[in-house]
Amino acid sequence: MKKIRISRAYESTKSPMKGNFRVCSPVSFVLETGEALQRGCGRKGLYETDVGWHCFYCGNYLYRERPSLKALWFHFRVGREYWKAMFSRDSIFINGVPVTGLHDFLPRSLLSDLGEPNPPPWFSYFIFYDGPEFKKYLENYKYG
Repeated sequence: MKKIRISRAYESTKSPMKGNFRVCSPVSFVLETGEALQRGCGRKGLYETDVGWHCFYCGNYLYRERPSLKALWFHFRVGREYWKAMFSRDSIFINGVPVTGLHDFLPRSLLSDLGEPNPPPWFSYFIFYDGPEFKKYLENYKYG
């Protein structure tokens, strides 16, 4: 006589992912244009990175108050590669999705620095200055 064994999936109360995860709290804010944006999904998916916390589920970033310049440089380089803008006629696309407006300004002469592992001198100014101030800084910056 053969016996049939019935087994069920084990349901654990613990998260299947190991590590110290935090809740990705939803935050809403209104832009100057009147558009309302929401960041965060409300799930327990924030994991720690070198620049802050990144949500496993929605991709939201919460940055540390004072991350190191090297960590920000790494994050900037990876982000520039991932969110690469492409131009076609009068449209701008980021990862194949049409967007309005322009991506952040970075002159062609500085693009070669994106291959460097350490942040170049201009990067700290790029972080702390807004667009017009950074352009003014670049006018006086000696390339290379």
